[in-house]
Amino acid sequence: MATIPEELESLLARLSEADQRRLLEYARALASAEPFPRSPLPPGSPPEALLRIRVSPEVGEAMERALEDCERLILLN
Repeated sequence: MATIPEELESLLARLSEADQRRLLEYARALASAEPFPRSPLPPGSPPEALLRIRVSPEVGEAMERALEDCERLILLN
C-alpha cells in the first residue's frame, strides 16, 4: 500500500501542467489556512441547515442568548 505522499506523487504525474498548477495553489492555500474554521454554511443558507452543525453546549447557549437579545431589541423598536 502506497503512502499518501507516494499516491499524491503518482496522481500528480497524470495531471496536465495546468491542473498541477491548480493543485499546487490549492495545497498552498491549505497550508496557510486560518487556524479557526470558517462557517460550513454559505451565506443565505436556510435556518434548518444550522441543525446539522454540532457545537459545544457553551457555544449553543451563547448563540441562544444572542438570538434572544436580538429579539428583545427588535421588539423595543
